Amino acid sequence: MPRAGTQGQVAAQSVQSTLPPWGVILLCHGSQRGASRAECSCAWKLAGPDAPAWCRQCPSTPLGLQDAACLLQEQLTPARAQVVLSCLEFIQPHPPQAVQLLAQQGLRRIVLVPYLLGHGKHATLELQEVLEALRGENPQMELLLADGLGADARLAELVVERVRGLGAPTARPTASRPAGVLIVKAGTKTQYDDCLWLEELGRMVENGLGLGYAVAVAQSHYGDPTMEAAAARLVEQRRVSSLTCVPYLLFPGLILQRNVLGTMNRLQEQYPDLPMSVTPPLGTDPRLVAVAADRVQEVWRRADSSEA
Repeated sequence: MPRAGTQGQVAAQSVQSTLPPWGVILLCHGSQRGASRAECSCAWKLAGPDAPAWCRQCPSTPLGLQDAACLLQEQLTPARAQVVLSCLEFIQPHPPQAVQLLAQQGLRRIVLVPYLLGHGKHATLELQEVLEALRGENPQMELLLADGLGADARLAELVVERVRGLGAPTARPTASRPAGVLIVKAGTKTQYDDCLWLEELGRMVENGLGLGYAVAVAQSHYGDPTMEAAAARLVEQRRVSSLTCVPYLLFPGLILQRNVLGTMNRLQEQYPDLPMSVTPPLGTDPRLVAVAADRVQEVWRRADSSEA
């Protein structure tokens, strides 16, 4: 039986032994409209009754950010990690508060995994600045940054499903007149994202769709390639018989309404005889979370190998 003076130490060691070895922060961007339960209202309803028929199609409502955090917790298992949701803007806890929440539970090793689709300023320069600031504020913590989602075969598969979910194109595609698919990510200045990963994703999607489809990629605003330039290549060089836009976004919001749908309206005016459609955004599909889980486990493997 331990002496009275050591009982507190034994209790502390018992609590410590039940903790998972890692804290994980699922780091999202956040938006002003995201104060709702995880940003899941429907863009096509927001479009209103006067919107074109091609932008009022909504087969499902996406899951939200908190759902993604719960799925990530399940995939990583409570025995291995404690997951906390955090956003860079608008939605709390922000990264400093998320680190403190995990620290208060006794965790000292934390992985930040960006739940971001691209490799723009938020996913590169800004996250490095966030990480360095957190390390300066928490010198006793081991803080590591996982890679973002990027190009992945599972994400390409999700885009293929979005396209096929709309059914057959209005104009029947052929080898000489394929159905056009335009994948549009949130805009980032070219100096922050060369979009090579997006081009790789586009090739995966075209391979997944197979013969009779032509795929191009674009940004909603700011940088190249623009939606107008990508659509022109599909129409003029690949002679597509229709155009389906896939908003490569997690949730509906201002970028979708103003930039993506606004540009699609202008493209329809420019190509009035070309049938057009728009798929819902990606939402929080379990495959997105599975990619994030893989990114975390890659960090764990590197950490384990460095300690071996």
